[in-house]
Amino acid sequence: MPMSFPSSLQGAVQGVAGHVVSGVTGGSSGSSSSGGESRKDVAREESKNLSPKQCAVIDMALDSIKQYFHASGSGLKKTFLEKSPDLQSLRYALSLYTQTTDTLIKTFVQTQTSQDQPSVDDPVGEVSVQVDLFTHPGTGEHKVTVKVVAANDLKWQTTSMFRPFVEVNMIGPHLSDKRRKHSTKSKSNNWSPKYNETFHFILGNEDDPDAYELHICVKDYCFAREDHLIGSAVMQLRDIVECGSCACWCALGRTVHLDDTGWTILRILSQRTNDEVAREFVRLKSESRTEGGDA
Repeated sequence: MPMSFPSSLQGAVQGVAGHVVSGVTGGSSGSSSSGGESRKDVAREESKNLSPKQCAVIDMALDSIKQYFHASGSGLKKTFLEKSPDLQSLRYALSLYTQTTDTLIKTFVQTQTSQDQPSVDDPVGEVSVQVDLFTHPGTGEHKVTVKVVAANDLKWQTTSMFRPFVEVNMIGPHLSDKRRKHSTKSKSNNWSPKYNETFHFILGNEDDPDAYELHICVKDYCFAREDHLIGSAVMQLRDIVECGSCACWCALGRTVHLDDTGWTILRILSQRTNDEVAREFVRLKSESRTEGGDA
């Protein structure tokens, strides 16, 4: 006769799974807000790196745990064990650890569709861009042309020279051997500067345009020091595939918004310190505006 396991035991199983998920994902649950603490955590992730072998061991242990609690039909139902949100989250996190940098970045682009939320809640300016997408009919190679027209109403206070410029980054897979960043010239002491500079990105033909996004930053140029971020905006190419062109004003936010999947990917890539693309990606997505510009 099947044993009846109390709900408290089911809760214990969920608690253990949740604890393991927290360990593997770096405690991403509840971190989908774009707070500074989550970004600081990313910088400390190198010591928490899981090797593919360790991931395989944890995955095998999960199967053993499920078999133990199922007890050949005398314990918890398989449906409970298979549908447990915590166990599903853990398996998904483990699967991410074994994926290539290109695959992780592609997954990030396709899942992080609300990165601009901070610019809606608290805009710190806007930037005007025109984006044109062209696909070669013979080779299938994609080319993206970005014209940075102007910035407007930049909210930035400084006691020194203000030299805003716009940095345009292409995010997506298969870009390790291609140019991924362009920057405009800086404009002196102008909070609504005009640029009218055009840049080109070659994406190749390995993936469709919806696997890519533009990460646009407006920064204050600092000689011999790190430039200060004024604000960021994200434009995903999936939004312009149908018409092939888009001219718009993009609101700038103090940072970008990520959900649990986004944070997990960011933490995994932060551990790949020998991968230039991963390092560059983590820097972009974890960067946030400093309080100095609000003084």
